[in-house]
Amino acid sequence: MLIAPANSRSRANERGAKPYCKCWNKKTPMLWKQLGSCTCGEENDVSEWRWETPDSSSSWVVVSDDKKQVTFHPLYSSGTAAAKGDTPLVHNYHYYWEVKILTDTYGTDIMVGLGTDKVDTAQSQFKFTSLLGQDEESYGLSYTGAVRHNAMAAMDSAGFCRGSIVGVRVDMWRGTLEFYLNRKPLGISFYNLRRHRALYPMICSTAAQSSMRLIYAASWRASLLVDSARILGSSMRGEIARLPPGLFYAFRNNFWLTLPSEGGDLDEEIEVEEEPPKSDAMKITKSMMYPSLKRRHW
Repeated sequence: MLIAPANSRSRANERGAKPYCKCWNKKTPMLWKQLGSCTCGEENDVSEWRWETPDSSSSWVVVSDDKKQVTFHPLYSSGTAAAKGDTPLVHNYHYYWEVKILTDTYGTDIMVGLGTDKVDTAQSQFKFTSLLGQDEESYGLSYTGAVRHNAMAAMDSAGFCRGSIVGVRVDMWRGTLEFYLNRKPLGISFYNLRRHRALYPMICSTAAQSSMRLIYAASWRASLLVDSARILGSSMRGEIARLPPGLFYAFRNNFWLTLPSEGGDLDEEIEVEEEPPKSDAMKITKSMMYPSLKRRHW
């Protein structure tokens, strides 16, 4: 049985993981019914898909009535449990969704990502493992900050904690995958997703009484209009807010997903920061994960 350690929050702070808003910085205990009361970052009520209802015989995963919130191991944990989206991600569409972490992060792993229908969740029910990314059929971002795929990992970020918002951006036209933490992009991690006919959003956890909520899920069909918006956005890097009002609001409301990853929030001044130098060990791990690929920006 897994019990959340008393110092789990301090460990999250040591990693640099942060919640999205100040509401989640309170040190006082929160009632269970209060977990979904914070609306910071949840102003858009868009959900084109929901979490799939688990088999009636499963006691490791509980899905809320609106199929947005998932609670793993409601009593105790004896392995790894997972939930899958009820709608596949197909070729020639852009997808973006966000998951809010409602409970403290601890244990072997808590992950947000995606995978094919070949991911075997049953074999991990009695194993504590990083389910997403343990083979070629899935991709995942761990709460520790590791990006995992095909049993290999690269430490790409500080990870996430209670109150963090984890975003997943999938371009099934170009076959790219990019994770976001608290609305900030981490950079494109994979480029070969088109080799899968279909993928599904997935989350998993080994931690007892851990919970996540889907707060946003939208898609756009790839088209000449979307590509034109992307090219225009790229050519006006740092000057999007100076567009005529009508065009600016069209970008912000309809085409923000197609903007360059380093474009930031359209309502704020755009700043591009240089990436900190990476150690040789990190470079080796990166090359192991993506041997024939180089990071590029749109």
